[in-house]
Amino acid sequence: MVRRASSLDWTHVSRVCADCGAGGAPVEEGEREKFAEHWIGPYRELRPDWAWVAERDRAVVGYLTGAPDTLAFEKERRRVFFPGPDSRDFFPQAVRLRLWTEHPAHLMLNVIADYRGFGAGAALLRAFFAELRRADAASVHLFCGPGSAGFFERMAFRAEAVVSPAPGLILRAMTRPVEGASV
Repeated sequence: MVRRASSLDWTHVSRVCADCGAGGAPVEEGEREKFAEHWIGPYRELRPDWAWVAERDRAVVGYLTGAPDTLAFEKERRRVFFPGPDSRDFFPQAVRLRLWTEHPAHLMLNVIADYRGFGAGAALLRAFFAELRRADAASVHLFCGPGSAGFFERMAFRAEAVVSPAPGLILRAMTRPVEGASV
């Protein structure tokens, strides 16, 4: 089941974020809280109405956070949170600005490994895309590692930029129109 996240869900969303944050695997124990706060805190504080959770047996097993207005979100995030560098910064600033303007919505999605392949990710995307349509967002972007690129390609996302910040590590900036191919 997929539903909009409530204020009671953010602890669970943070747990799932930390469980998936190291290339799809759990983040090391001592880094989990800081990692989850970096990635989840801005959405919890600035765009809580743009978050959904996937549940199985009443447990949160996945989430999607995002915003229809990345440029506005990033300005606010940087003003409020003073974020440190992260994987998005491996992409040149010109690429990020192009994504933010040409594909203004963005998302971040994670599903716990044991629950992948059962439709939770697609269901989260359907809920998000329905809301993007109501917000008149034309296109969406995301950043992902090699472990999730295949899933997003199956969901009709296409690579716009690819970087390799370290040997064996490939990151993609992917986009997709809101209308068109089904999720």
